[in-house]
Amino acid sequence: MTRSLLRSATTTLAPYLLTGPAIAFVAVFLYAPVLFSVGLSFSDWDFIHPDAGFVGLDNYTRVLSDPDFREAAWNTLLYCVVLIPAQIIVPLVLAALLLRVSESRASRVYKPLLFLPTILAYSTAGIAWLWLFDPLNGFLNTVLTGLGAGASRWYTDPDLALWCVAIVTFWKTFGLNMLLFLAALVGIPKDVLEAAAIDNAGPLKRFWTIELPLISPTFFFVAVTTSFSVLDDIVGVIDVLTGGGPYGSSTNILYYMYERGLKYFQFGQASAASVIIIALVLLVTWAQFRLFEQKVHYES
Repeated sequence: MTRSLLRSATTTLAPYLLTGPAIAFVAVFLYAPVLFSVGLSFSDWDFIHPDAGFVGLDNYTRVLSDPDFREAAWNTLLYCVVLIPAQIIVPLVLAALLLRVSESRASRVYKPLLFLPTILAYSTAGIAWLWLFDPLNGFLNTVLTGLGAGASRWYTDPDLALWCVAIVTFWKTFGLNMLLFLAALVGIPKDVLEAAAIDNAGPLKRFWTIELPLISPTFFFVAVTTSFSVLDDIVGVIDVLTGGGPYGSSTNILYYMYERGLKYFQFGQASAASVIIIALVLLVTWAQFRLFEQKVHYES
């Protein structure tokens, strides 16, 4: 009787004991900070004085009426509209090309080189590209001058600064998506591809009509994760490369939040900006699930 009760209790509690640490970790380090930020967004706490007065929606009003925030929001929109498709399409194309040379020895060189930037810290990537983009003695301007073209101001040019940040971020992050796509393509059954070859399907047609539908779950996963992680750690790149300048041309919402919170100690406004970011990310993710989830093909 005792053994039966012990076995029943163990069976009942086992799932909770196994998932408990992960749930506690997520609750403490993810949801608790989010709730704390929501609470701070209704206060005027400045990190110096111990008391935080309730100000209602004043922080949201100040943030939304701030010209710096509007410029940061516009830069963020441009950044995401360009970078999200690039971080999905380019890795997919590279993975398809790597699959074609997977049997060659060259693939052993290509894969590590293409994935190498992913393991670097954002600050390290920013420092490396700081040398490449240097307007005076940078590598890129040296090459351009050698080819007879004029030197560029790169990250010191208000029209180019944001795109310099986008280039560094793309170079830093595309390797992981490429690896995910490559793993999905390798997992396609060989007999399906052989049947397509027998039907004289060319490489492009085979990829578009067979390979891409079969890896649609991975495509959907990459699209969703890229959308809500596209701004991750970009503050490090901006801080090292441009400092948000020149004239705010390379700042974004996250950098605006960083400046308001850690430079000016306006934690209420910084928290309000973070809540706005969370709301926008959730809205975009919800829209993606509504629009694309039913088009995903899951193998039985």
